[in-house]
Amino acid sequence: MRRVVLLPGMDGTGALFRGFVTHTPAGFAPEIAALPAEPATHDALARRMGPALGLDRGCVLVAESYSGPLALRLAAEHPVAALVLVNSFVAPPRHRALRLLAMPLLFRLAPPRAAIRHFFVGPAASNALVDEVRTAVASVPPGVLAARLAEVLRADAGAWLARVTAPLLYLRGTEDRLVPEASVRRIAQARPMRIVRIPGPHLLLQAAPAAAWAAIARFVDDVA
Repeated sequence: MRRVVLLPGMDGTGALFRGFVTHTPAGFAPEIAALPAEPATHDALARRMGPALGLDRGCVLVAESYSGPLALRLAAEHPVAALVLVNSFVAPPRHRALRLLAMPLLFRLAPPRAAIRHFFVGPAASNALVDEVRTAVASVPPGVLAARLAEVLRADAGAWLARVTAPLLYLRGTEDRLVPEASVRRIAQARPMRIVRIPGPHLLLQAAPAAAWAAIARFVDDVA
C-alpha cells in the first residue's frame, strides 16, 4: 500500500480533499495533513509539521497550490518516493487579483459564488462543490487567510526546489485562472519534471479527481 500525504490549498483545512479521497484507486492510502489554523510562513510550517508527518522514501507527497513551497521544503529535508505539485508555484504568481485580495477585511465576507466558479472550480462545477469551497473558506479566521495570501505573494522556494531529489510531477489544470503558465515554466526550467495537463480549473483535484489520480498512479508506477 502506497502512502499518499495530501497538503491542502490556502484554506488549509483539508476538507476539500474529501471528494478526491473517495476516488482513491487500489494500492494507495491517502492521508490529509491539515495546516495549523494560525498565521505562519511556509518555513515555519515545515519546521512544525515535518517531524509529525513521518515522510520517508515509501511516501508520495501531494501539494495543492498554496502548499507547493511547503512541500518543496519538506521533500528537500525528508526524502520521499515522489512529489506531486498541483497548480502550484515556487515564486509569487503574477496575478492582479491575488494582490487585491491581500486584506483581512475582504476575507470577512463570504466569497461570491460567481467568483468561486471563475477563479477556483470553473463554470461547470456543481452547486455542491461551490458550497464546499465557501464553507471551507468561512471556517478559517480572516487574519489567517490574509497571512497565507501574503505568504504566497513573497514565496521564494527556488532554493528548496534545487535540493529536491525525488521525481517530480506537476498536474496542470488547463483552465487555471490563478496560477499562470509562467509559474509552470519557472519550475520546468529549474529541474526535470513530468507535466500532465488535465482539463480543469485551479482546484483540479476537486474538479477532476479521477483524472488526477490516474496521472499520479501512472507516475508513481513509472518511477517506482
